[in-house]
Amino acid sequence: MNSVFFKLLALALFLSIAFSASATDNVRLLRFPDINNKLVVFVYAGDIWSVSSDGGEARRLTSHEGLELFPKISPDGRWIAFSGEYSGSRQIFVMPSQGGVPKQLTWYNSVDNMPPRGGYDNVVLDWTPDSKQILIRSNRTAFGERNGKYFLVSLEGGLEKSLPIVNGGFGVLSPDASKIVFTPVDREFRNWKRYKGGRASDLWIYDLKENSSEQITTFEGTDQIPTWSGTKIVYASDQDQKLNIWQYNTETKENKQITKHSEFDVMWPSGNGDQLVYENGGYIYKLDLVSGLSDKLSVSINFDNPNLIPYYKSVKDNIHSYAISPTGKRVLFDARGDIFSVPAENGITENLTQTQGVREIFPAWSPDGKYIAYYSDLTGEYELYLLENKKGAKAKQVSFNSSAWKNEPLWSPDSKFIVYSDRTLKMKLFEPATGKTTEIDHGGSSELGDYSFSPDSRWIVYSKEGGNEKSALWVYDISGGKKSQLTDGTYSDFNPSFSLCGNYVFFVSSRDFNLTFSSFEFDYLYANSSRMYALALSTKSPKIFKDKNDLEPVKEAAAEKPNTDSKDKKNKSDKVEDSAAKKDVKVEIDFNGINSRITALPGESGDYRIVGAAEGGLVYISKNKLMKYSLADEKSDEILAKLGNAYLSADGKMVIYSANGDFGIIKLSPGQSAGAGKLNLSGLEMKLDPQKEWNQIYTDNWRIFRDYFYVDNMHGVNWLELKERYSGESPG
Repeated sequence: MNSVFFKLLALALFLSIAFSASATDNVRLLRFPDINNKLVVFVYAGDIWSVSSDGGEARRLTSHEGLELFPKISPDGRWIAFSGEYSGSRQIFVMPSQGGVPKQLTWYNSVDNMPPRGGYDNVVLDWTPDSKQILIRSNRTAFGERNGKYFLVSLEGGLEKSLPIVNGGFGVLSPDASKIVFTPVDREFRNWKRYKGGRASDLWIYDLKENSSEQITTFEGTDQIPTWSGTKIVYASDQDQKLNIWQYNTETKENKQITKHSEFDVMWPSGNGDQLVYENGGYIYKLDLVSGLSDKLSVSINFDNPNLIPYYKSVKDNIHSYAISPTGKRVLFDARGDIFSVPAENGITENLTQTQGVREIFPAWSPDGKYIAYYSDLTGEYELYLLENKKGAKAKQVSFNSSAWKNEPLWSPDSKFIVYSDRTLKMKLFEPATGKTTEIDHGGSSELGDYSFSPDSRWIVYSKEGGNEKSALWVYDISGGKKSQLTDGTYSDFNPSFSLCGNYVFFVSSRDFNLTFSSFEFDYLYANSSRMYALALSTKSPKIFKDKNDLEPVKEAAAEKPNTDSKDKKNKSDKVEDSAAKKDVKVEIDFNGINSRITALPGESGDYRIVGAAEGGLVYISKNKLMKYSLADEKSDEILAKLGNAYLSADGKMVIYSANGDFGIIKLSPGQSAGAGKLNLSGLEMKLDPQKEWNQIYTDNWRIFRDYFYVDNMHGVNWLELKERYSGESPG
């Protein structure tokens, strides 16, 4: 999870800082720099640029919509080798140092996109001293797509020449090209701070003539991205907690620190002769290796940046969550930060929020149709808002002083309450009529994420993890303000839902021990452990399954024909769900011995998710099929196959489903095909302001880190100060 967060935060930093409207002078986020005499090249916004070694106005050298990365200037200053995507895959290209048409040098298929920590295929590392060959790292090993091997590519083209090194990260050739300094382990794109694990990298020298190797650094942390300068090798190391430039003397075998940056890591050092450039805090620094002094280059960039211009876009592929209206006439979608109302059949799509730089999520329609609840980060934190379902209504903020990610809100059937939970592990109850918020419960180590109201809106049932890391079912009595445990927590019980008759709580539980032996490991496995169960809320609750006893009838010639009609009526009156009786349901719970009143519903053990209670039973998803179980018939009928998720309407008659990117509304009738009731999402279009979006993305990622980082102290980082420092408010 942490790697995903780092990816998101890096993206947010890039978006919020790189394209600030006034950020043309002293620009940041300049990556992969290289220097030769008075020329510096670097990557900005996926293109290659050049600038004087004294700084100044940068010149754009590439403009392809793909990424151009890792530029390296030839020793004679005539050429720039780089990785490009001109041909559809990442290949090695070369172009004149003053700009011109690139020439493709490699033709071997590159690997597909990898996760950020995996880096890139076909990376340019160095040139031979005669400027005739280029050292590259290409992902062509038997170990996997994330491992790389070294090759020499001729400036004139032809097949690459493999170097006799099995695997490695970044490396460069010695001044006479007889040796290469490299890291056997590649982790340049894994930005783990103060890492000292199995992927910590050391520097080695490989003698290409003698086929011998020598380890030259032994620090247990990170030593990486070397550059050879005469008899010295400079590289990045985090021996003082931050990556800085260190120097290894090949004659004396001594290591010493050159730079002492304390705020940001030194990234991507590269150079020629006694000059070195590197990235630090998004800026390019030039280091004189003789004096040991470094200066920040002030680089100006001016170009027609299309990424800054607001534009209209369909956001149907950016849907985050959705909710069906009480009778299934419309659907609410939150997409790209706005909330849309889409008709089931006839009418127009409406954007209900129309905000830029603000994100609204998790819409929920009250069962009486009067209000729409959702979260918005308008205040800087996600708060609960209510929007009245009428033309021209303005949303009203109803929660305050929040500081945590929130889970989906859920309305009570009588529309008088909203329950929700958040990352602080709290579950809260909000009463719209009074504005009162009550804390219902607090989780132990996990969030309280699945909850359901009773049909009379008195009870809330939910699952909560206990000290044994197994989740038990609990209920909260709204009228009495008391929470009580239903199941004993021996097994993992979750996904609870009250039956419409109020006699049961349906739930999923992992109670089956289907022992099997692994085909790959010397170990036992317990797979497909879950089933659906019904918990009788009182001793008066009708039995789930009627007693059955087959009898052989006695044939008598003059016997009167039995009155089967009266018998059928009696059987029907005994059904566990009675539609007439549930109109004025009052749910009562007898907690005495309740854990012993659990009945397993028919069906093999597997993977289940209860969508909700329905007339005569419940609706659930299993094996990507939407199913309805009938308590009276004691069997399940397939409603729809090949779907992803589904939600019931408040009246229990309609369901919205998602399948392969499409959404549809259908009735709860069996035997329907994929595509039934498909919604027209062509109206999900909005105007996007990139800069406002980027600031919101940055803040969202900052919040996600804060709320989900695995330790509360954020490793000592002042998280609030970090947010303010990189909020994108200041130029550059």
